[in-house]
Amino acid sequence: MDTALVLARLVLAAVFVVAGFAKLADREGSRRGLEGFGLPKAAAQPVSLLLPLAEIAVAILLLPRGTAWWGGVGALVLLGLFIGGIAYNLAKGNHPDCHCFGQLHSEPAGWPTLIRNGVLAAVALYIVAVGRDLFGFSNEDAGYSLVAWIGNLSTWELIASILGLVAIAAIVIEGWLLVHLLGQNGRVLLRLDAIETMAAEGGLLPDVDGADAPSPAPRPLGLPEGSPAPPFRLEGIFGETMTLDALRSPGKPVMLLFSDPGCGPCNALLPDLGRWQREHASRLTIALVSRGGAEANRGKATEHGLSHVLLQKDREVAQSYQANGTPAAVIVRADGTIGSPVSAGAEAIKTLVARTTGTLPLQAAPVARPGGNGANGGQPMVRDNGAQAPRAGVGEIAPAIELADLEGKTVSLADFKGQKTLVLFWNPGCGFCRRMGDELKQWEAKPPKNAPKLLIVSTGTPEANKELGLASPTVLDQGFAIGRAYGASGTPSAVLVDANGKIASEVAVGQPGVMALATGKDPAKADSGGGPAVKTAKKGDKAPAVKLKDLAGNQFDLATQKTDTLLVFWNPGCGFCRRMVDDIKAWEANPPAGAPKLVLVST
Repeated sequence: MDTALVLARLVLAAVFVVAGFAKLADREGSRRGLEGFGLPKAAAQPVSLLLPLAEIAVAILLLPRGTAWWGGVGALVLLGLFIGGIAYNLAKGNHPDCHCFGQLHSEPAGWPTLIRNGVLAAVALYIVAVGRDLFGFSNEDAGYSLVAWIGNLSTWELIASILGLVAIAAIVIEGWLLVHLLGQNGRVLLRLDAIETMAAEGGLLPDVDGADAPSPAPRPLGLPEGSPAPPFRLEGIFGETMTLDALRSPGKPVMLLFSDPGCGPCNALLPDLGRWQREHASRLTIALVSRGGAEANRGKATEHGLSHVLLQKDREVAQSYQANGTPAAVIVRADGTIGSPVSAGAEAIKTLVARTTGTLPLQAAPVARPGGNGANGGQPMVRDNGAQAPRAGVGEIAPAIELADLEGKTVSLADFKGQKTLVLFWNPGCGFCRRMGDELKQWEAKPPKNAPKLLIVSTGTPEANKELGLASPTVLDQGFAIGRAYGASGTPSAVLVDANGKIASEVAVGQPGVMALATGKDPAKADSGGGPAVKTAKKGDKAPAVKLKDLAGNQFDLATQKTDTLLVFWNPGCGFCRRMVDDIKAWEANPPAGAPKLVLVST
């Protein structure tokens, strides 16, 4: 009897200490869990602290023999409250996230949760019932003290008990480590989200010393815009069946957001998702396409008031849309065609929602009507047929810019009305951008007389852009739509917009050209240190001389080639170049008839 009581005390103590510390490590999640069970917001905040402290106190009381009975009473009271709260919500058809063990284990409350707490309550009741005398207040029968209990064990009982205690200690230590790492790595998850976003956009291009060329513009992810959207038929979290055609039936665009219940950035986005579904219901249908079982998703959907939560068996629907990470989203137009590239990462998705619901244009390339940064504000227009708009030239009205900045506030090119503005196309993952960062900061700190205002149009996440330390307004254009509208093909590049909202320069590419525009110089002369402009060969001109060593040290001379030659300018550190390697190898292995000789000119 005494051995059983000691073991019961140890089991309950282990459960309560793990639960208490796990909840303390995730106070915000505990608060949301309490609100999900119906506790008012005003009470949820203090209770999210008091509850785990009470659990730890119960665990401590269960260990000494003199306080074990009171620990059992405390455990029974807490478990009774848990059981009552779970039963009440189940009776109303609610399945809130129990958050019983913080981030270690959180699931929608259901019958298994109720049964588990019932078993633990039975253990607590056993300690209370057996560990009392006839008057009900003595602790003399609460079992051996731990020291006396150990002294009375046989050799084999001692070995088995030690192994059991080691197992319990391992669980507790592992739980603490997981909580500690999850708490610390919440920031890492967001960082990985940023890396995933930039990598998906082609932004993570290593900086290669000695190269002075712009990084290429990001290649849109996903299926081509205007192509048919892959159909699907999925079950919802309540057993309903939903198809893409049904989602499109109201005649509005549909945003498919691909998620995973085990994805930290995905879960962090769910409150925003619920708000978007409510605020933009008249303009956009948003469906969450998730993995996992109905129970794992139902609690989160209930907590955040989500609708249209659909379940794929694995990632078959996401893969059909070429969405290779989570969270990721894509727009399907009302006519059933793809309406946007895949936006990967939380910030890119927020921008996609803003663009689709009217803050920004839906299509990749906006068309500006008169205004620019002048009188009318340059509200963007989109061609009804989805065709890409022509790029504005020098002297024409600048395409409108209306994007969210690093704090989520909308910044418009119209805000710069009446002053020259240098629109700089940027990528925080571009080595060439980073290389000119210090020079740009010096320019910001001490701009020359009559210098233009600077508006940075960047890809990536707010965190990645903030790390660069630039003071000028920075807005996020994850799909590089604005860059393409201005004719930019890579980063860094820039164009000057005059005080009347008209384009005042050609697109300057690379650090020398950008800084030339910023300082009032001619970008065409920038590469030659202010001397005569470098002549660029045009079709029909004699090809510039190319005399370089190959990888074996042999001399290559373009002038000696007797066949057509295709010069490919290459960088082994460029992600876009590496992406082409397999295609080039396949071409080399089986070149088409009459194909030119391929020569890579590499850094």
